[in-house]
Amino acid sequence: MIRTLRLENYRGFKEYELRDLARVNLLVGPNDCGKTSILEAVELLVSRGDPQVLVESMRRRGEFHVTPDGRKISLYPVYHQFHGHGIGTGSSLSISSDDGLGQVRIDIVEGWQDESHELFDVSEAGLLPLALLIRRGREEENLKYPLTQDGALAWSRSMPRRPPRSRQSTLPPAQFVTAESLRPRDMAALWDHVLVDRRESEVESALRILQPDLDSIRFLTGDAAGRAGGIVLGFKAGSRRVPIGSHGDGMRRLLAVSLSLVRAAGGFVLIDEIDTGLHWTVMEGMWKLVVSAAMESSIQVFATTHSLDCIIGLASLLRDRPDLADSVSVQKIERRLDHGVSFDRKDIVTAADLSIEMR
Repeated sequence: MIRTLRLENYRGFKEYELRDLARVNLLVGPNDCGKTSILEAVELLVSRGDPQVLVESMRRRGEFHVTPDGRKISLYPVYHQFHGHGIGTGSSLSISSDDGLGQVRIDIVEGWQDESHELFDVSEAGLLPLALLIRRGREEENLKYPLTQDGALAWSRSMPRRPPRSRQSTLPPAQFVTAESLRPRDMAALWDHVLVDRRESEVESALRILQPDLDSIRFLTGDAAGRAGGIVLGFKAGSRRVPIGSHGDGMRRLLAVSLSLVRAAGGFVLIDEIDTGLHWTVMEGMWKLVVSAAMESSIQVFATTHSLDCIIGLASLLRDRPDLADSVSVQKIERRLDHGVSFDRKDIVTAADLSIEMR
């Protein structure tokens, strides 16, 4: 579990540190303070610098390389990952922790003279192009990818994601739930794992936070699935099941969160805007689900919110559960500082009772 997270030259952070992290961590702060960037940093660290994770974060943000004539092409502008949105030879960023995950460092270097021209083409001016070098600790675990001269990565799923000696099975699982929840096909894949592990009752219980009379969840297959994802809910034995979309964004949100919690046992769940689509009256129930699953399945959760109701719901749970004192923290992201401000159980409950602004 990550107790301290350090960022250097990563996105909006020149140098930043989160301390006193707990099993469940809620990140708060104003717009554009870097909450989502911290989720992405954790995912990149946990993946040991998997370039696919880097690319997915750029896709989620809509960061594509645009040609001078305005065409958006399948090149990913790596320079947005670096503080100041600019790179050159010698630029670097790092994400690190002292809790067993070590460090991931990304450097911008030149192509080496003796490298194959199939990977690096020498320009007409005789200059070697830029390259992205991902360092994972030991020298033999480095990975290198060519960039365009202005710092864009042409990524293909066929490109190597880890060195030959690296074993993916040793990495802890990590699930990233965006503010728009998960794509239908991603939820369907998670549901398959839930079925194999015979844990569908846990997911059904989670959705009963919103609909107590829920009886079943089913994922359609083939043409019946359609673009909506083919998720139907049953509420009474023998009655016709209805699409999940008929019950608003909150049901889809809880489904995405609960599926991720089941799948990420022993790993990490990262949830952007955890309260999306959820009414204030269910916030305490939502937090009870998240905290209980995190503790029972050894999951570390990082979530973001802009909602005061979300914080009050967490405080309400903590007020009745003093045993959670070491398991939950609120981290206020302050750009004017070089570290986040950590609030423990007592701080969270006191702030809620006294209507002290934490966001």
